[in-house]
Amino acid sequence: MADNAVECRLEPRIEILDDDQVLARAAGQDTEAAGRLYDKYYGRIFAYVYHCTLDRTAAEDLTSCVFLAAFTHLGRFRWQQTPFGAWLYRIATNEVRTFYRKRRSARQVRLVCVRDVTARAAPSADEGPAVTEEYRLMHQALLQLRPKYRLVIILRYYEDKTMAEISEITGAREGTVKSHLHRGLLRLQEILTQQGVLPE
Repeated sequence: MADNAVECRLEPRIEILDDDQVLARAAGQDTEAAGRLYDKYYGRIFAYVYHCTLDRTAAEDLTSCVFLAAFTHLGRFRWQQTPFGAWLYRIATNEVRTFYRKRRSARQVRLVCVRDVTARAAPSADEGPAVTEEYRLMHQALLQLRPKYRLVIILRYYEDKTMAEISEITGAREGTVKSHLHRGLLRLQEILTQQGVLPE
């Protein structure tokens, strides 16, 4: 038995890295690697932040903050068991939460007519479906949801993320994500019904 134990040698564990991890490890010293990560994810992160804020200027600023934070803390990513993209969405989610916290605490923006807020932030006509009435009405309703509900709805239906991915991004358990999604959709339905968008 002892002889068998001696002969049984464990092979050293080989770490298998995906493309993003290779780029992330190189990005600290290699601007080309950092640029490739930026180019790959900028559009996705910007779209997500824009859906959360409906403010193009804020979305541009917050997206810049996301990548600044990511590239500043690349060392932390190396030790996480989450995909690089999910890590970026998590940073973006935190930036959006901070954005709303600052606005609320500073009382810079009061609750005015949601239609006015959405009209100021509405995309231009050359951006396709974003200018449709249905899109505007839906986003007016989304703005009335609590942030934790709005975020999971946007991640699920605008970013097409799975429950597991949303859990990774938000740091919440899948059961909590499902609960927030369910409650958020119910509240969204109530708002849209009150606005006459959905039948009673």
